[in-house]
Amino acid sequence: MTPMQLRSSRTTLDRIVLVAALLTLPTQARAQVPEFPTFQDLGLEYISDSGFTQILLSGQFDVEGFYVANSWEPSTVEPVNCDACHIDVAREFQQGDGGAHLQRLRIFADLFVGDHVYGLVELRGDKGRERFDGDLRARIEQLFLRLTTGSGTEGVQVGRFASPFGAYAQRHLSVADPFLSAPLPYDYRTVMNRWRWPGSDAAFLTWKDQPEDIDIPGAPPVWDVPYQWGAMVFGSVGPLELRAAAMNSAPSSHPNAWSLSDGQFERPSWVFAGRWKATSSLEVGASYDRGPWLGRRTPNVTVTPPDRPSGPPPNDRTDFDQELISFDVAVARGPVMIRAEVIRDTWEVPNMEAAPASVSGTVELQTDLAAGFFVAGRAGMINFRPIDDGQGSREDWDYDVYRYEGALGYRLSQNVGLLLSGYRQVQTVQQDGDTEFVGLRMWWGL
Repeated sequence: MTPMQLRSSRTTLDRIVLVAALLTLPTQARAQVPEFPTFQDLGLEYISDSGFTQILLSGQFDVEGFYVANSWEPSTVEPVNCDACHIDVAREFQQGDGGAHLQRLRIFADLFVGDHVYGLVELRGDKGRERFDGDLRARIEQLFLRLTTGSGTEGVQVGRFASPFGAYAQRHLSVADPFLSAPLPYDYRTVMNRWRWPGSDAAFLTWKDQPEDIDIPGAPPVWDVPYQWGAMVFGSVGPLELRAAAMNSAPSSHPNAWSLSDGQFERPSWVFAGRWKATSSLEVGASYDRGPWLGRRTPNVTVTPPDRPSGPPPNDRTDFDQELISFDVAVARGPVMIRAEVIRDTWEVPNMEAAPASVSGTVELQTDLAAGFFVAGRAGMINFRPIDDGQGSREDWDYDVYRYEGALGYRLSQNVGLLLSGYRQVQTVQQDGDTEFVGLRMWWGL
């Protein structure tokens, strides 16, 4: 679970003032910050005598601290099944006055063999994607091989890499990502649950009033940036870039499903994406994804999609798909960057005639204030579409949610910077109060 989905009971105003003061120290003090060495500065690379084979190292080290306000109260919830781990995390935030911190190290090894072979290995060390009270651990985040044509614009890629769906993966944790949190549709936990299903459409509509039991382990439309195993082909036609991929899990899938295991490609998640670079300052993108999203087999199911089996096993988790369509645009003019994205998300759910859907969107603006300084703002929303309640009327299957974010960043040196980010999140019907988040990241490019 990300810190953006957790809440605490203390105000963050005093901490915002403190961190803002740190970011606005006099210019004379900031000028004393030295350049920090990178792997290249230290000579950590390999280049053969002919230059045919090259291995280049790079990376980034992040230190983050964050506070959240208006937490979900876990003491009223019976810790059963997958709820238990989320309850432990929420208690950790409460016992720590709503605060937590983490360190993240990413190391990239880029391999170039001639003009047609490229490989990437990304090693990542942190406390994991869900727990902040565990030990530091390391894992392989990306591992893929890419073969290209002479121009490099067409080719095939195989291995573990970020899903090509949506616009966020292209700038995640980079200097073009000016917020500590992911955009709302990549971060917000809906009531959709990978490990359980309702008895009927009417029963499903009660889930939104059980946030302690449903929301916390629920699935977002897209889980941050899914690093999944798969294969992708790509090419370009003039200014139009095209991608098609078969991935081993859906965009909403739990990180446990991203690892490689038997049978995941019997019905893969298919992704198709296109990006049109109309001018140097205008890009338009679109993507589509459809594939199984449940986390386990589905016995005792009475209703399945019309084109798939029903009744007792062999009912399987692969009988139920998640389908997403996204459109995005990015416009740059001088120091100003504007980004917007809309995602429509539809789920097939066991024992339900309806296919619950939502429409989400974000608008983001970023601009430079002075040398090294930038500010950014973002607004996001998720609108949950109505389904039949079984009594002749229609009702939204979850409560609509809105998020308003702001960020201030400063580059202390060429490869070191600070980022202050916060948001306020509200729902149309309050089950557990509004959410307030503030955090600070210091990053060092290696």
